[in-house]
Amino acid sequence: MRWYYRKLADGVVITQARPEHAAQLEELQRICFPTLAEEQRFKLAHFLKHMELFEDGQLVVLDGDSVVGATSTVRLDFDFNHVDHTFAEIIQGGWLTSHEPDGAWLYGADLSVRPEYRGRGLATALYAARQEVVWRLKLKGQVTAGMIPGYGPLKETMPAEEYYDGVLAGRIRDPTLSMQMNVGFEPRGLLANYLNDPVCDNYSVLLVLDSEQDVRGASREHAMSYIRLNTEIPGPKAKQLLARRAAAMPSGLGRATDVVVERADGALVFDVDGNTLIDLAGGIGMLAVGHSPAPVVQAIQRQAEKFIHPCALVTTYEPYVALAELLNEITPGAFAKKTLLANSGAEAVENSVKLARKYTGRSTVICFEGAYHGRTLLTLSLTSKYGLFKSGFGPFAPEIVRLPIPNVYRTPPGMSEDEYVSFGIQQLEQAMVTQVEPSAVAAIIIEPVQGEAGFLPVPPRFLERIRELCDQHGIVMIADEVQCGCGRTGRLFAVEHYGIVPDLIVSAKSLGAGMPIGAVTGRAEIMDSAHLGGIGSTYGGSPMACVAALESLRIIRQPDFLAHANRLGGVMREVLLSWKKQWPIVGDVRGLGPMLLVELVSDPETKTPLRPDDTLRIIRQAVSKGVVLIRAGLYSNCIRFLPPLNMPEDMLREALKAVGDSIAFVAQEKFAAAGSRTI
Repeated sequence: MRWYYRKLADGVVITQARPEHAAQLEELQRICFPTLAEEQRFKLAHFLKHMELFEDGQLVVLDGDSVVGATSTVRLDFDFNHVDHTFAEIIQGGWLTSHEPDGAWLYGADLSVRPEYRGRGLATALYAARQEVVWRLKLKGQVTAGMIPGYGPLKETMPAEEYYDGVLAGRIRDPTLSMQMNVGFEPRGLLANYLNDPVCDNYSVLLVLDSEQDVRGASREHAMSYIRLNTEIPGPKAKQLLARRAAAMPSGLGRATDVVVERADGALVFDVDGNTLIDLAGGIGMLAVGHSPAPVVQAIQRQAEKFIHPCALVTTYEPYVALAELLNEITPGAFAKKTLLANSGAEAVENSVKLARKYTGRSTVICFEGAYHGRTLLTLSLTSKYGLFKSGFGPFAPEIVRLPIPNVYRTPPGMSEDEYVSFGIQQLEQAMVTQVEPSAVAAIIIEPVQGEAGFLPVPPRFLERIRELCDQHGIVMIADEVQCGCGRTGRLFAVEHYGIVPDLIVSAKSLGAGMPIGAVTGRAEIMDSAHLGGIGSTYGGSPMACVAALESLRIIRQPDFLAHANRLGGVMREVLLSWKKQWPIVGDVRGLGPMLLVELVSDPETKTPLRPDDTLRIIRQAVSKGVVLIRAGLYSNCIRFLPPLNMPEDMLREALKAVGDSIAFVAQEKFAAAGSRTI
């Protein structure tokens, strides 16, 4: 997890190194230390190994995408009584074999700044970044062996010891050692033959910066948290881009927050003003494996070097075939399957309905209140929540029957939850008489966990009855797992929680790790029902998106990944339920696995939905505290949590605390005057 991100006043950024920086790091060291012996120089492969062994300690200064400064560090237990190592021994051929995961000290192996960037405080900023790593990992401090480049020209006129004593006494100023002392480093001794470089006559100085020492630019608060706020949100640069957006883009394009992203990594978002936020929205659930995971990025890069998109309607290429084979393998159902790839969840849903109609020769589709299936004409017709998504866009597609679905949180008074589910099943069965005959129904489409409606898991008996009716009447059952699939509920597909096998499964969002892709996977006879040329699209199954999906699924399928996702779900449920006990504004906590949500109410007894504006105030308050968050629910009164599922637990807890504080802020206003439960 690359957590460090600090933007300096002149716009350059200090952050943790990425693999794509390795080539620039090798060149930077060559520029900064041109006389260093070749066998003591880090190479590209060595920098990559450093990142693998100790990601936290490999820091770069970026001007745009250019590496203009850097430092590599190791963790080790350092013996100050036996200071006889050399630089070559530390790197041992360039590999950080002295790396110790629980080492007591942070050892600075190098520090480089491009000559044209010197004098701008970048070295000090890198030392500050190192000190924040020390504080974060609870190490004893920094140790390094700094060169004394000022001695080289004087070596014929004075001994090294005299030069060293003169620098310590302030009589001589060394370009490097004096600066390090100004940062706060304490010289511990002169090291002879530490490295092979005539610039300093092979001398270096052992230096120590204790963890108790403050360093200009280093923040203990930031070191111990993931959130780093330098400005309000939006900050000055963000406001400029938001103004450009307003002028260039249609006002109907929604925007959940005022966060303007510059970079993102894992579950962290770094905005254009140098703020670091934790992402609990995850691109509305499309980032189960986080922002820009290295295996996905590398797969896209490799594919782009081969070909970008020759079109599956014109040619055949391995990534499409491989992804189809994988989806056929991993989706529930012990029957022959095939997969069609599309550009989005909406396009995949539309194709699933087309195929169901073609296969059955019927036209009617049954969907449910609260459903969200997309924004194309057909999928918008299937989508519920009229005011937000559909107002003014009609007429809509015909032959659609929309039925209620039991929301057990809103079980009618005088009825048990079980009775309410039975009533919902009765309404479903009755609709087969009053609204449409089963023989006219091509498909029943349902989200196993309704997303936009407010993370409503479909009651098991209700879903089972749908499966029974589909079997009884030859209806195609379509599970829309665009949001709840691909590990989001702690299993690969949400229907696995129910033990139910649909005929077609629609997947998207986290399938592509952020790349635009959707898929319909299901019974081969249904998928083969379309005539030649009846399905397809120009960009459907882009090889770039396919390789991203293959890597995404490889990560998600790992047992450790899903186990961690479920642990995060347990943490979320624990924290969210504590909110419900503490604040009456939190009416319900629900979802499946790590796909969780809170529904907010103005009255816990009547369950009156909290006004959308009040919910939005909580969202904005959370964003101001450094958390990216979005709403949901038919009444826009819910806060949904869709974090990357590989987020560290401590990061999740930090983000949830910020959200909890934001809920408390509004709850105090709403309930303090009423004298409700203690808040």
